[in-house]
Amino acid sequence: IVPSHGVTGRLSQALDSVMGQSFGDFELIPVTDGPDAPAQGVAAGYAERDCRVAPVHSPPAAGLAGARDAGLRAATGDWLLFLDGDDTLLPGALAALDARLGETGDVDVLYFEHERTPWWTGEPTNPAAPVLARTPDGAFPPERAPHLTGVELPAWSAAYRRAFLTERQLTFPEGRFTDIGFGGLVALSAERVAVLRQVVVRHLLRRQGNRLGLPGGHHFELLAQAELVLARAAELELPAERFGPLFEQLFAA
Repeated sequence: IVPSHGVTGRLSQALDSVMGQSFGDFELIPVTDGPDAPAQGVAAGYAERDCRVAPVHSPPAAGLAGARDAGLRAATGDWLLFLDGDDTLLPGALAALDARLGETGDVDVLYFEHERTPWWTGEPTNPAAPVLARTPDGAFPPERAPHLTGVELPAWSAAYRRAFLTERQLTFPEGRFTDIGFGGLVALSAERVAVLRQVVVRHLLRRQGNRLGLPGGHHFELLAQAELVLARAAELELPAERFGPLFEQLFAA
């Protein structure tokens, strides 16, 4: 599922990185702003050439959360991956995910590493690596890795079993900072997870920086996302060994 709002110029790179994978059993869902949006022409070209590409629309007012949810509703595959429209999958990524899922069995979430690449100069970083390094080797229940709260990882740093998201009615909370709300709710709902200690997504850091880094009242929406996750944790009566890391990570954010 590839939202395209504001990144039409780089959308082809994202779609090409999926279409060029050695593992070919997938459906690719670009999410465009509407039938007249510039990205729609790009997505339609891919759909004409390959039946695995199935674009859908989501209005710009719905934001990133709405675009991802539109793709989620349209998806029919067993597993869901989210890829921002200006990011790329590394070669062999889908084959590596398929192999790892074959090893771990029927997990709810498979977390993996990602690479953050500066737009011009500087060394790439892998912020997920130290988080995932401290997890068990096979599939495990979340209480065995209480530091893995989902809050520190973007939505595109995991594969999700579609039936799990559907059964638990998990969607992206509206507003900004939606990855924090979604990641936290997913981690609280999952019963069996696993990790792939390998970079799957290359995330391009923009020259102008992340829009969420700009000053403004939108930062209060972060509090709403945190409250959503903490309220769910309270409903579940999350034990202290899991609640502590969750609170600390939300507070740090």
